[in-house]
This record gives sequence, structure tokens and C-alpha cells, in this order.
Amino acid sequence: MGAVGMGLVDCHCHLSASDFDSDLDDVLEKAKKANVMALVAVAEHSGEFEKIMQLSERYSGFILPCLGVHPVQGLSPEDQRSVTLKDLDLALPIIEKYKDQLLAIGEVGLDFSPRFANTDKQKEEQRQVLITQVQLAKRLNLPLNVHSRSAGRPTISLLQEQEAETCETVAFNFNLLRNRFTCARTRKTGTE
Repeated sequence: MGAVGMGLVDCHCHLSASDFDSDLDDVLEKAKKANVMALVAVAEHSGEFEKIMQLSERYSGFILPCLGVHPVQGLSPEDQRSVTLKDLDLALPIIEKYKDQLLAIGEVGLDFSPRFANTDKQKEEQRQVLITQVQLAKRLNLPLNVHSRSAGRPTISLLQEQEAETCETVAFNFNLLRNRFTCARTRKTGTE
């Protein structure tokens, strides 16, 4: 297969944010003119999932979807709080519905900023939410798009505990095959 020109990939953007509602087409055209070949659209909460999937269908091969539950929940800055298992329970059926169309599980992680997680209980619940999503990503053979703020070492430790490091590095092939952007997804090593 012939080589495709070099380009950029935005590996983490929030295109489902209402900030883009009025000018998304213009933003995407500017990105293409700047030699951006793909945009990885990440979610923060289940309320964004359908919009991200619609965008990925509308801009097939250019917007690549990631669904996951971020450690900080809440739409407005005043309402933001630490994630709970209930947030994850709402999200899992939707992730399962779209599992074959996803590039990755994300944006997931830990955020121990005192404003969001100032108790051991909140931190442990964030850990449980992340553990569940790591296990989901491994089961679905998908990479993770990971967030970490004020929790770098705990995030790395959790990923190691969950053997997320046994996943091979994501390798992107920027080959346009039948107008589709293809990606070699992660595989658990040592398994068939």
C-alpha cells in the first residue's frame, strides 16, 4: 500500500462540548487545512455518548470516538463533583452498545484535586470506577485514554495493579483504506 502524507492526530479533544455547537464545521475545516488527519473525541460522562457517536458517524474516519466516565462529573464548574459508581452504571450499557465502533475507552482516570476528591471514600470510589473501566477495556481489547490530575503515582500504580501495562502500545496506521482511518488497537499480550 502506498504511503499517505504525514499529518497530525489530536489524540484528546472534547468535540461534544456545547462550545462547538455553532461552528463545528468551521473548526473541522481549519483542522483539516492544518494537516490534522483525525480527531480522537473523548467523553467525560454518559450524557455525551450519543453525540460523540453521531459526530463519528457524520465525520466518519475523521472523528474517532472514545466513550468513558471521567473522574470529575458535572456540567458546570459549580456542579462538579467526584465520580460515583452510579455514574458508571449509567454509562456501561451505552459503551457496550457501541463497543465495536470505539477507538478507545476514555476519558478515564483519577483526579484527586481536593476540590473534587477530598475524602478517602471519594478517592476509593474513583479507583473502583477506573478499575471497572480498565477491566472493560481489556475485555473489549481497546486502549485507554487516561486522565490524571493530582494523582499521577496513584494512577500509574492502579494501572500496573490491573495489569494495564500488559497491553501493547497503540500503533496508528494512517492508511486511508476505503475512505476509513484505520487503527491497530491494543491487544493483551500473552493471549490468543
